[in-house]
Amino acid sequence: MYINDLLAAFKRQEIDAKYFSLVKDEWKRFQEGKQISNHIVPQEIIDSWLRSKSYAVDPNDQGYHLLDSYREMNVDNLHDVIPNYDFFFQTISQMFDFTQYVFSFVSADGITKIVSNQTGNTLPTSLAFLSENIVGTTGSSITLHLNQPTIMLQPFYYRQFYMQKMFGNLHGVQAPIHDNKNQVIGVLGLGYYDLEKTVHAYNIISLISNVFDALYLPVITGHEKQIQEILSCLPQGVVLLNERNTVQFYNEKIVKLLGIKKKQNVERELNKYFPKMGVGLDYPHQCDVIQDGINARKFKLIQLKATETIKEGPSGRVRGDQLFTFDRIIGESEAIKKAKDTAMNVAETSVPVLLYGESGTGKEMFAQAIHSAGSRRSGPFIAINCGALPGELVESELFGYEEGSFTGALKGGKVGKLEAASRGTLFLDEIESMPLKDQIKLLRVLSTGRVQKIGSNKEIEIDVRLISATKTDLLKQADEGAFREDLFYRISTFIVKLPPLRARQRDIILLAEEFVRRLQDKYHRHPIAMDATFTNALLGYHWRGNVRELEHAMERAVIILRNGSKLLPEHLSETICEEYKKNIINEVLDEVIEHTPKEQGMLAEAENMLIERVLKAVNGNISAAAEMLGITRRTIYKRMNKSEADVMYLTE
Repeated sequence: MYINDLLAAFKRQEIDAKYFSLVKDEWKRFQEGKQISNHIVPQEIIDSWLRSKSYAVDPNDQGYHLLDSYREMNVDNLHDVIPNYDFFFQTISQMFDFTQYVFSFVSADGITKIVSNQTGNTLPTSLAFLSENIVGTTGSSITLHLNQPTIMLQPFYYRQFYMQKMFGNLHGVQAPIHDNKNQVIGVLGLGYYDLEKTVHAYNIISLISNVFDALYLPVITGHEKQIQEILSCLPQGVVLLNERNTVQFYNEKIVKLLGIKKKQNVERELNKYFPKMGVGLDYPHQCDVIQDGINARKFKLIQLKATETIKEGPSGRVRGDQLFTFDRIIGESEAIKKAKDTAMNVAETSVPVLLYGESGTGKEMFAQAIHSAGSRRSGPFIAINCGALPGELVESELFGYEEGSFTGALKGGKVGKLEAASRGTLFLDEIESMPLKDQIKLLRVLSTGRVQKIGSNKEIEIDVRLISATKTDLLKQADEGAFREDLFYRISTFIVKLPPLRARQRDIILLAEEFVRRLQDKYHRHPIAMDATFTNALLGYHWRGNVRELEHAMERAVIILRNGSKLLPEHLSETICEEYKKNIINEVLDEVIEHTPKEQGMLAEAENMLIERVLKAVNGNISAAAEMLGITRRTIYKRMNKSEADVMYLTE
């Protein structure tokens, strides 16, 4: 953002008459349709000039654009917009130590109110529609567009003659204010003549807007305890950012994950990480917290999970703990055998391996097994899910950093995962999510065997075996410019394709039986059997989430079974049951169409066969069959009697 550059230039005393002359030269080039330099004029100002031009705003127009209905606008009108108006403006006016200034409020639709005029010039009480499409680039228009505090130097205005006529050589600083839904309701502006006080003015207006938001958006107190209790129960690290992107709630897990010590000011340390993450990011998780049943406030939810499956060994080195081995990978299908054979062949080497498969196919399990079977088994196994980390953190996690290399850096710096995994294995899951700039750095590390921490000019020699995993076609991504093709060839000396569960039909029941055994121990249940109808339902399902979805389905079934001893289709989710029912119907229809002569009643035959097939599927339970078919028990009896079927095995 250009504000940081301007503030730095002020501190270097580079904003002076010479700079203003350069800006005016660029303005002339702009009017002539020539390209202008964003090294002189901030890009945000250039963008606003271009928008103003597209609105056909005349830069030479000197009109005020007053509307009669607003000419007599008085202070009382602002009470509807700003709570505690009198106290608020009386308090903040005492903060100004300028001899000449003008303080204004611009609503979100561009209507301007001069709150205090200490310039000595006669100014209209209120102006109408000082929006960008009417008067071009102004401080308030830039602020409304960026939703951030801004600095508007006199040469930046689009209608400079207009601003000169109204205010003279006035510079301005502006900051947005928000309502309780974090929507911008207007802009507070401070105009002044003393250029040397720009930094001071910017700090004042930023402080004022923060004070306003603090008053308008009161801190939630009624539900703080309940929220904190909920967060403390979550297994992952969680932090809630309020509308101003500052930490409002957090749990102990995130404190441990970030390595914050108890003697430190926890909130201050957390705020070093997360406010900068709150800007420009797309948050898939947002939540409303309601206070006193009325005002809902939005919070951004950030979750952090441990990025490694590691433990401190006796020597102090980071080592794998309880990692998977090939004998623990269950399956007898040809597809899984082929994948295991390929992985075992490459395990003894140190060449890079790329695991390719859908979500839930066991990519990390294979990565652990390759590590456990190789010559590096005594070294560390470190896993990072690139998709679970915000883009800003990937670089520091992978390469590490020196103390003081950036705001929020831990004291003493941090060892990167590449260095920590030396003489062992680094597993990069969802590598397709790695930012391109980090792909370039990783490629260099893999080429040279050396890593350089952020903020350091020294290279550290490392010896790492890399295993990557993806669920997407990386070459296709490379064609689209989303993944580096040279990195793909570097990480894919061996590609192990993991089959989806639907291609492993004979493994579904084996896996289900294994999950039942584990769940019996977990929930302290007596031995549990699977009914034939239950296994048929498992075999007939598509399993889009693969082994992970099957595991969750089995846990759900065991929980619903309670103290029972046999799993039935009714213990599965509605989605699986519906697909099971659909499969039965399709089988019956195929059989009827194939074997029933045309002169016979095909529909009646299909009804009878379907009822009989469903009854057998539910072991003759009429109530269960009726519910599955959506008919009454009486209808079942009636149909079975007409077909002269054996009803002796039926139960209620």
